[in-house]
Amino acid sequence: MKFLVIKHAIVEGLGIFEQFCQKAGIAVDYVELEKGDRFPSLEGYAALCVMGGPMNVGEEADYPWLVEEKALIRQAVQELQLPYLGVCLGAQLLADALGGEVSAMSAPEVGLLPITLTDAGQQHPLTAGLPDTLKVLQWHGQAVQKLPPGATVLASSAHCPVQAYAVSVGGESPQESRVFGLQFHSEVSAATIKEWVEIPAYRADLDVTLGPTGCEALTQAVRERLPIMNHEANVIFDNFLKIVKG
Repeated sequence: MKFLVIKHAIVEGLGIFEQFCQKAGIAVDYVELEKGDRFPSLEGYAALCVMGGPMNVGEEADYPWLVEEKALIRQAVQELQLPYLGVCLGAQLLADALGGEVSAMSAPEVGLLPITLTDAGQQHPLTAGLPDTLKVLQWHGQAVQKLPPGATVLASSAHCPVQAYAVSVGGESPQESRVFGLQFHSEVSAATIKEWVEIPAYRADLDVTLGPTGCEALTQAVRERLPIMNHEANVIFDNFLKIVKG
């Protein structure tokens, strides 16, 4: 089994999910857009994973490959009906590509913050085994404001109502959906914060939201909670893998 993973920034990869793929015997091919990689054919892949990045879905003039990427996402989920997992920007690109709307929030959401499963999320195969409320790493200034057709919210928070969602693209029920967006960063690892503060846009959001000492406080908070977060990430990954295998 082989996954295709699209990376928009060198430091935004699969994170802890990469270890889970290795353990499960899943091969991974990366598209490194920051290095100038081109999008390959989707033939032979069992799933498409699209990760985060500092750009926004509407910045096609600055990042022309966004047009091609959105077309690839539509092909993957609508034509080929490939399982899809989008994280942060990957979740926003999914919504935009399928007819939803993404725009800036009133203020960036950065930090270790709680989200709550919706009634649908409490019953969905992707989020089965998670607590009703969990703390997750947030780091984004834009959000899905309007869901695409066929979408169901699986998790929400007061500041960002669409934290996780599923999309039914072939007439299946929400419970049978194989296409998902996660606004939060379940893939966080011990190195995540250290790497991300090197990206100017990320550092700016951090300073605006948490202040000049926020990096140290957030790093410590993530370090203390990392075992729980990695366990919850493992639950999500295992659930997604079960869905991929059908």
